[in-house]
Amino acid sequence: MKLYFILVSLLFVASAHASDRKVGNVIAVEREVSGIYSTCLKNGPEDTTKPQSFFSCAIKYTTDGELPVSKGRVIKLVDDKCSVVGETANGTLLITFAAAKSPSTYEASRSCLERALSTKDYVKVIVYTLE
Repeated sequence: MKLYFILVSLLFVASAHASDRKVGNVIAVEREVSGIYSTCLKNGPEDTTKPQSFFSCAIKYTTDGELPVSKGRVIKLVDDKCSVVGETANGTLLITFAAAKSPSTYEASRSCLERALSTKDYVKVIVYTLE
């Protein structure tokens, strides 16, 4: 009998503090981030005169009120001439690109980025938003 009373009181306590209110319909949206090459060059490094071990750029793909879902690597080109890696996290696509010879010039690194994006200059990501 005591066990029954304890279970009922625990259910009452758990439900007594909950008060849900529907704000809106949350939907998952597949978004295509396109024009990566030109956007990356526009948002890229400020100093391109000195050779560096790698160059990088960041592309934000969410707006206010959206929650990014996609995480992980979406672009990859690693061979004996180039290294290009693009990863999504926290609503941003971060791309690092470099020629294999380190430090490399911006022109050589940029040609690696162009080669990596020559067949597919877009990525698809998932974000949650209110309908």
